[in-house]
Amino acid sequence: MQKQYSHYSNITKEILDTVKVGDLIKINDWKKPMRVKAVSENYFVMTNKQFGDTYYSVCSKIPWGSEGMRHNRMIGGMFHCGTDNWILGTPLSVDYENIYEFNDEESNKLYLQEFENGETSISEKRGGAIYDLYIKAVN
Repeated sequence: MQKQYSHYSNITKEILDTVKVGDLIKINDWKKPMRVKAVSENYFVMTNKQFGDTYYSVCSKIPWGSEGMRHNRMIGGMFHCGTDNWILGTPLSVDYENIYEFNDEESNKLYLQEFENGETSISEKRGGAIYDLYIKAVN
């Protein structure tokens, strides 16, 4: 029997804390899932390949902003996902080739540490609120 996605429309930190490396994630109306590559205390990063390119998204386990606040697709009090806010990419790319492939455990940990330390955050231009979360756990 094939394992199904668990659907959540009332997302909490406790639900986001269940996400593990290897899990498949779909958010809102995504047709194609992303695979979780790294998890930290307050974030996880996931990727998928499309037409030979790797796309990534970082999910925050911390609600964004103040309740009622809005900016682009960011909504205060909700959980969000999106790309980082580095204009030319993370400075870690100087030392780690292809860091945005997320295939190196060490660089993945350092990348998420940039979020934990407040050096970067989810881009307010390219991020969006999570209304529906679908998790297909690996175990």
